[in-house]
Amino acid sequence: MDPVNTTLFAVLFSIIGYVVYQAWKINQYWKERGIPHEKPWLFFGNALPIFLMQKSQGQHLEDICKKYPKEEVIGYYDFMKPTLLIKDVEMIEKILIKDFVYFTDHGFPVDEERNPLDSNLFTMTGKRWKAVRNKLSPIFTTGKLRLMFDSISECGDLLVKQLENCDEVEMRDVLGRFAMDVIGSCAFGLEAKNLEQPENEFRKMGTAAFEMTFTQFIKFIIMSSFPALAKWLNFSFHRSDVTEYFSGIIRDTIKYRRENGYKRNDFLQLMMQLQDKGYVEMLTKDPDDDYLGIDKNELSTEKFELSNDQVTGQALTFLTAGFEGTTLSMMYTLYELSKEPEIQEKVRQEIMEQVKKAGSLSYDAIREMTYLEQCIKEAMRKNSLVQMLFRMCTKDYTFPNGVQIKANEQVIVSLISLHSNENYYPEPEKFKPERYDPDNGLRHCSFLPFGNGPRICIAMRFAMLEMKYCIAKLLMNYRFRISPKTKEPLTVNVKNFFTSPNEKVIFTINKV
Repeated sequence: MDPVNTTLFAVLFSIIGYVVYQAWKINQYWKERGIPHEKPWLFFGNALPIFLMQKSQGQHLEDICKKYPKEEVIGYYDFMKPTLLIKDVEMIEKILIKDFVYFTDHGFPVDEERNPLDSNLFTMTGKRWKAVRNKLSPIFTTGKLRLMFDSISECGDLLVKQLENCDEVEMRDVLGRFAMDVIGSCAFGLEAKNLEQPENEFRKMGTAAFEMTFTQFIKFIIMSSFPALAKWLNFSFHRSDVTEYFSGIIRDTIKYRRENGYKRNDFLQLMMQLQDKGYVEMLTKDPDDDYLGIDKNELSTEKFELSNDQVTGQALTFLTAGFEGTTLSMMYTLYELSKEPEIQEKVRQEIMEQVKKAGSLSYDAIREMTYLEQCIKEAMRKNSLVQMLFRMCTKDYTFPNGVQIKANEQVIVSLISLHSNENYYPEPEKFKPERYDPDNGLRHCSFLPFGNGPRICIAMRFAMLEMKYCIAKLLMNYRFRISPKTKEPLTVNVKNFFTSPNEKVIFTINKV
């Protein structure tokens, strides 16, 4: 063989050998630290079933948790990234609340200058996240939700109209159109008309915003497991055609409102106020707003610079987080109630009592529907719409049990495992809304569909208001049963980040 080729082959094999050795070395991480773990594959770690799309990431983490029933923590290799899987609820509380200063970030760094549309509360880190969170929180206070309620109720009237003359219906599609109309109205200030025109451009682009193609799947793996590489490659969370579409809508809407002095009670108007004043004016303080953790002393201390692209980024987050999650939560709530007619009737009675008391299906009536809220929460627990929580350790930390984690290492909480844990939820396979009765003393941080602590979902109460209104509006007019056409048991779509069924869930509906 030619000496040059021999040298090239030697160099090539040396490089391959070095890469393989480094991958092998990474796979010794949890073994060297004495943390229980599954044997990893080279380069794929424990994530090979996810890469092959045999399981969703949530299902895979749940299976691992089941293999180690007595362990508080489990070592996990997210491809070539050692990650700590947390099972114990007290340790989860430490991460999310008590020792939050060590776990402030999600671990998805983005370059705000190159990708301003990716600049949102989910991706922001450190002091930047804290400042923006405090500025945005007043948008979701009780006073602001009251002002947005009329927009939600207008969508509800169209929702009921869609079900006229229907005996059977695939509710996920209808609920998705309702959720998209609510977001269009409350976030973008548009009459999106998805209920009336399901094939319109707004819905197509809104659906594309969270569509999980193979390319998007690979990009997400790289962004979550190899953030430095993703940053170097300038990967974005959003598709370019989606961002161009919604950027155009927001630019045109802001321009029209400023030129014509037009104002509307929606998310975009409040973001414009934040652009102009540096803060959002707060109305009367309500105890329900405490979860937002608003620091009034920081609200108006300085002007807050917010570009139209950053407004779009926040609105896109509202869209992607609020559409699929609320749609599935409402569908699963109806699904569970359809299988439990006595509970469905109990919910209906509460709805009718509160509507009669208030005189209409008003904001105040919705607020008093506590049993309905318990049903929605139980559906969210039983089906674990959000499959996991991520946190990045920002500085070295030692848990009370002596387990240490270093800065820039990630922790994951498997919500499917947590929400089906018999220690916190006896008979977890059963639908029991009374679990959320305040007198039953549910363990703190054992129910986390919205997260908890300072990073709790900022729009949690908006989402709950929307879901409660929608379910109440439907049950005021119809009784629901599962159609024999629905194939059961439902299976999970491994391509969706939410717990989404592969099957069409078809309901039989009867006018009340």
